[in-house]
Amino acid sequence: MKFSLPVLFLFFTNISTSQTPENVLQKVQSEYTPEKIYVHYDKDNYVAGETIWFKAYILDGFLPSKKSTILSIELLNEAGIILDKKSLSVNGSAAIGQFETDKSLPQGNYLVRAFTRNLMNFGTEKFYYNNIEIYNPITVNKIETKTDEPVVKFLPEAGNFIGNISNNIAFICTDMQGKPLALSGKIVDANDKEITTFASLHNGMGIVAFTPVAGMLYKANCIIGKDFKKTILLPVAIGEGVSLNINRKNDKTFFKIDLTTVSNENLLPSYLLGVQENAVAFKVQLKENAKLLEGEIPVNELPTGILQITVFNKANKPLAERLVFINSGDYKPKDYFRIDTLRLGSRERNHFSYAIDDTLVGTFSVSVTEEDGEVHKKENIISRLLLTDDIKGYVHDPNYYFEKNDTEHERNLDLVMLTNGWRRYSWNEMFSGNYPTMKFKDPNFISIYGVAKNGFTGAILKDVELKSIIKTKDKQIDYANFFTDKEGKFEFGGLNFEDTATFAFKNASLILEFKSEPIDKLLTVAKSNLPKLFELIPASNIILAKTTRRYNLNTKSNKGVLLDEIVLNTITKSKEKEAEKKTNSYFGANADKSLDLSKEPANSQNIFEYLKSRLNGVTITGGPIDYFINYRNTRTLIGGQLPMSVFLDGFQVEPSQIATLKSNDVVMVKVYSNSLSPTAGGTLAIFTGERSNFVAGGGSYISGIASVVGFSPTKEFFSPNYLNEYDYNTIKTDNRTTLYWNPYLNCNSENKGFSFSFYNSDIVKKFRVVLEGVLEDGKLVHIEKILE
Repeated sequence: MKFSLPVLFLFFTNISTSQTPENVLQKVQSEYTPEKIYVHYDKDNYVAGETIWFKAYILDGFLPSKKSTILSIELLNEAGIILDKKSLSVNGSAAIGQFETDKSLPQGNYLVRAFTRNLMNFGTEKFYYNNIEIYNPITVNKIETKTDEPVVKFLPEAGNFIGNISNNIAFICTDMQGKPLALSGKIVDANDKEITTFASLHNGMGIVAFTPVAGMLYKANCIIGKDFKKTILLPVAIGEGVSLNINRKNDKTFFKIDLTTVSNENLLPSYLLGVQENAVAFKVQLKENAKLLEGEIPVNELPTGILQITVFNKANKPLAERLVFINSGDYKPKDYFRIDTLRLGSRERNHFSYAIDDTLVGTFSVSVTEEDGEVHKKENIISRLLLTDDIKGYVHDPNYYFEKNDTEHERNLDLVMLTNGWRRYSWNEMFSGNYPTMKFKDPNFISIYGVAKNGFTGAILKDVELKSIIKTKDKQIDYANFFTDKEGKFEFGGLNFEDTATFAFKNASLILEFKSEPIDKLLTVAKSNLPKLFELIPASNIILAKTTRRYNLNTKSNKGVLLDEIVLNTITKSKEKEAEKKTNSYFGANADKSLDLSKEPANSQNIFEYLKSRLNGVTITGGPIDYFINYRNTRTLIGGQLPMSVFLDGFQVEPSQIATLKSNDVVMVKVYSNSLSPTAGGTLAIFTGERSNFVAGGGSYISGIASVVGFSPTKEFFSPNYLNEYDYNTIKTDNRTTLYWNPYLNCNSENKGFSFSFYNSDIVKKFRVVLEGVLEDGKLVHIEKILE
């Protein structure tokens, strides 16, 4: 399987030193491994006013991560100001959300930053970053093209430039944004004598070989593009050192180590170590007393990904290092994508299906957008998680390297390895014990903790069970019991809800002092240096016309409906009017009795004590926890009194569950007889208003309902159903450019696939389908189709 790294030993002998690379790697792998994040968006670029829909996938090494339950994802402008921030629940190693953009947002490049508590331990450079282009025709003329000095780098293979032996020198030429520029030129010595020539092979990258004289000064006279000239000083060749050369031939990988110049015993290599995802992939023991070491590296059984090859001496000191990309193709599952129905006419239905042969759990997202001929982003889930997340610097068009696995693509991908540094860890840092301080722990979704006290005496409540009823804003209800310890402290975790939830405690006379922080503060970092945003290229006339159309459509409503989402125009109502509306929707408008408490003075009694003698015909007995409520002495057939059903904000509860609810938290009470109520004993409906005496992340609440802030609310993408007559007639003009977005697709051992359907808009005649996902064994899915 992909994540099972075979540890291969050739000519192996034990190394006695306890501080070996294997030891430190084992520690790093178990305790100090940062997660990887990839985000699938519904589109590659946006127009101001559009919604940015997304799904984030989180991996730990080769596998879906189980470390994190919360993801913070932010939208920032070029100044680093956070325009929108979401704290999202991570379920099945994925998180789903959206950003709303304002139609007045200036045209330009914006940055998406995402991270977990795990990643906060490793510094902001390990976070996920991605550029988002947002067009706005109103500000289109404000874009200016900048002319920057080209960047040229020459990098010796394996890090050492050694005199008097042949060296491979990789080079790369880009603009200041990292975009490739063609490069050619010649290497000359200090006397301007030509040594050799060079020219880039792919995306400004290439390689040149020559034998320098130790201590001699060499220059590269470069021609960038057609006529721009620049001279680069090469590093001075050292007198002795280890040269490591890696090459591929006939699907095999070979190494060559030239020790011709080495006389210092500390520079004599002892073994070759290969590492993938912080795990030892192989170890090759090298022969002694040889000036030229050659052999095959066992890579054919390794999973796809970056392999770090390091030469060590007997004292376990690294002497040379080289990155190699292994592309075994094992990251792809055996799957198929089928076009069941394809119709391109206005409002016609399309149907696609997807299935895998593996009996594995997988999570997926799919987007269908208008294909308008624009240049799309050159990154996907495969190139991000297997390539660009592990190396430093910008890789232009990373998808290219996974289009084919032939000699040309393999050679060009090796140039990326030669010109981009490894960013996962440093051997010297690991050997010195310079590990990050893992002070940020995942909170296990939403956790509340604090101290419980007696409401009358203020004494700490030791070893007490706290009983609560939890109700979320979307009307879900649950029950939870948790205990205080000998110091009166309590902690309750694993809560997973959006927006807010209220906790009503059954314990009489209770003071809870909450110490927990809101989740958005748990995932907050100090302002830091951000990656440089790529310059937004001024839009062509074609793109300008298309984005202008999209912008105009997004600033106008279609009889109350914007087709990226449903937008309802609401008027703010008073508490009592809102409660009235809720009540009527549950039980109808004809209540027997109503009691409006919204304008009454605050009262500290619980709601049942407060209502005694306030509602004619309603008898409330018992207390302080167990109450019995009867209406008009209604009795059973055998003579016993029938209890009333009690509803809190539309949810049926037991009286004991809200016995500590304070009357000043209630705005309205209504009574329904058995003829109006769904139960024979009638209904007592209690409706609460906004609670202002609890502050998330601190403060206290006295025996009642405490409000806790949850995850950022997620919206559902609106996709019309034109078989529905209402949709067909209500939507006069359908101008959607995102036809379909679904981040909730899954498969498992019983259902190996899924299908999805959507309706075309009135304007789209050609569309692009992108399906991405992750299986539980780490296999990655990326399918992209242009259909017309």
